[in-house]
Amino acid sequence: MFYNFLWQFLFFSSLVLAGLSSSSVWASEHCLTNKQRLAKVTEWAMVAKVIDGDTVYLKDGRKIRLIGINTPELGRQGKPSQPYARQAYKVLNTLLGYNKKIGLTYDQDKKDRYKRLLAYVNLDDGQSVEQLLLAKGLAHSIVVPPNDKRINCYRAIEKSAKNSKLGVWNLPENQWFDAHKLPLKSKGFRYVRGTISGYSESRKSIYLKLTPKLSIRIAKKDKRYFSNSKLKRLVGHFVSLRGWVSTYKGRQSIHVRSEHDLEF
Repeated sequence: MFYNFLWQFLFFSSLVLAGLSSSSVWASEHCLTNKQRLAKVTEWAMVAKVIDGDTVYLKDGRKIRLIGINTPELGRQGKPSQPYARQAYKVLNTLLGYNKKIGLTYDQDKKDRYKRLLAYVNLDDGQSVEQLLLAKGLAHSIVVPPNDKRINCYRAIEKSAKNSKLGVWNLPENQWFDAHKLPLKSKGFRYVRGTISGYSESRKSIYLKLTPKLSIRIAKKDKRYFSNSKLKRLVGHFVSLRGWVSTYKGRQSIHVRSEHDLEF
């Protein structure tokens, strides 16, 4: 019995290590210095145009998507912009104006499904553009695995901005929701807390049930981004998570890509 308890303790400790470490220490303990970031630059490029708060065009025609952050969406085709989208765009446009020299550093996946180049973007003095946006509360930190090298740094900066209620952290949709009180019409990125009450699988996904109509969804192809594949053992545990909410046939699911998005 003792060994069974010990095994469970070690399993849950390893599973949540990333989440706990990213939310309980200061950014300086995780973030690279300007000098270190400059040493890791893969190539230098010139900016042609800023598209929105997290996307730019280079003068050579390539489209860059900043790794590790997501800013509010600018309105397109007559749709209104999300709150703070214009502010995020203006800040990035100020940092990365026309002909601005920037350093690009790559992670494991170099392109996304839209053929955009994925990169960490630094100014010529080594400052991280992503960190500057997070510090102002104009971006959420996100993980699209396997590109997660700087997530602990980003989560610590995000936490500081959130504690100060800067930017997007003033908005009600970016606060913690009790799983039983998440509005049925919710969509987009949300922060939810609740107790996992069940486990099920479909051909492509794993579902961790939070309420009769709300589940965490983990694609089976993403199981390798969790410390231990025995996700059944999470039933009965209270969890805080972040992810994209979608609704299908009256049921909601929150898509979680890696263990960085779960805290127990």
